[in-house]
Order: sequence, then C-alpha cells, then structure tokens
Amino acid sequence: MVGFDPGEVFDVLTSRREVLVSLSEGGKKPADLTTELGVSRSTIDRSIRELEGVGFVDVVDGVAHTTLSGRMALSTYNRFVAQLDDIGEAASALESLPPDAPFDSVMLDGCDVVVASDSDGEQPLERLTSLLEDAVSVRGCVVAALPSQVEVYYRRIVDDDVSAELVATEDVVERLVTAYRPQLVELCATDSFSLRSIASLPYSLLVVERPTGPVAIVETYSSRTLVGVVSNDRPDAVAWARSQIDRWAAASTPLPFSTAREE
Repeated sequence: MVGFDPGEVFDVLTSRREVLVSLSEGGKKPADLTTELGVSRSTIDRSIRELEGVGFVDVVDGVAHTTLSGRMALSTYNRFVAQLDDIGEAASALESLPPDAPFDSVMLDGCDVVVASDSDGEQPLERLTSLLEDAVSVRGCVVAALPSQVEVYYRRIVDDDVSAELVATEDVVERLVTAYRPQLVELCATDSFSLRSIASLPYSLLVVERPTGPVAIVETYSSRTLVGVVSNDRPDAVAWARSQIDRWAAASTPLPFSTAREE
C-alpha cells in the first residue's frame, strides 16, 4: 500500500493494537492468536484483514507477520498514548495557567507530577523543598515567595553556598523587600546569589542542578497557593526549561542598588 489515511490508521491501531502487539513478538497463525488473546476467530480474521489493509501486517503461508511499517506505527502509537497519559496526569497542575502560556510538551514527557489535594495540600511544597534540598545550584524564574520557600533558599545559599540566579516578578521583589529585607540584604551580599525583576510570569520555572544531574521544575499557583509541581529530568525537558528561562531573563532588569541595601 502506498500512503494511507491517518484517521483510518489511527482507528485501526486503536482497535487492533493487541493483535499487532502479539504479532510484534513473532509470526503467528490466526488460531494461535485466538487462543492467546481470548477472542473469536472471526475477530482475529477481521483484525488481520484491517492491519493488512493499512500495510502493518503480511500473511505468508497462513502466518501473520508484522511489517516494518507496522512495527514503527506501533512504537509511534505507544509513545503518543504515553504522552497523552502524561498530559492527563499533569492537567490538574496546569489548569490555572492561561491557554497562551509558553509551554512545551517535552516538559510533560515522562514527568513527575505532585498536585495539592483536599487531604494533603502541602504535597507540592514538600516536593519542591526536597528538590531544592538536593540542589548544587538553581537558576530560574519565580512568581511566589512563600515563607518556607524563602527559608530554604536563604539557608541553602547562605549556609550551604548553593548558587542561585533568579528572576522574580515585581510583586515578589516587593514582598522580599518589605517582608524579608534582612535576608535579602544578606543574600545579595554573597557571591552566589543574583536577583533580577520582570513585570509578570505565568508560572515559576527552575532548573536545579543536583549531584545526580539537572531537573526542570514547573510550579503553578492559584491565589498565591502552590497547587502543582511538575518535574522532569529528561534532557529535552531540561533543555527547553533552560531556553525559556533565558528568554525571560533577557526581558528582565537588574534590581536598583538601593533595593538590596539595609535601611
């Protein structure tokens, strides 16, 4: 078969995936498939005809075999389904974001998601804290300054000499200046901390370097409450996060010198 209709192929893959998976293990006769999959012979015959019709199966001497196209189609379909599962898992963490928020699906491919629940609203914060506790360095952009976040950043930078390059929204900078001025002054006096300002951001985005390797982190908020943490240590996710942080950092401005001075 030369070319095919993507909609037809998707329908065939969805309905006949089990047969194609079984045949990917090796050629089999229809009777063997009937026994293995526990379905009727008519269902197996129809499945083979449909898979053969889109070029994913060949039948030689009564034995059905997966073609190269069939093997590649099955692999692509499995990745697609896995990516949809990842998106579904992260949906509740991302629902507070505007539809035009800059985001790449690579961040969700194989991600870990922690979302606040009625029974445990602290889980996302605990997850974020655990990631920061492992940090060797942190670079990113932040939209919140919760007390526990300020505490862990302050302690890791001042006590543990962890380096941090942050871009914060203007309201976060104002909160740091008014509520945490002594800590901010001490942080700015170190060589391992820098802070810039930007008007607004849709979410917090970090790349945390750890002894085991970097991890990209998205933090989402609703009414100043941390509702979700999405983390991913895959290279594509980390590369995207670094690139997005670069874009936001390029649009940021340094703090006025007086902002970080003790009054």
